[in-house]
Amino acid sequence: MAKQRNIWKFNDNDWKVHISDASLLEQVKIKFDLGKSQTIYYGKGSFKEETAWDLIVPDKKINKVKKFIKDNS
Repeated sequence: MAKQRNIWKFNDNDWKVHISDASLLEQVKIKFDLGKSQTIYYGKGSFKEETAWDLIVPDKKINKVKKFIKDNS
């Protein structure tokens, strides 16, 4: 799902994690209390269907989030 190239530094205190699986996105949001952190990304030029998401993750949670995604992908 989220490979290292899909995780990048967003600003001094945050990271962006690109996720293309809606189920995994919900699991991460619930487990790490990131419910209001998502930025919706619409793929293939369509605004009708959400195909992937960029989730903003605080610096202090990024290692746990990366491990969770790796273990659950």
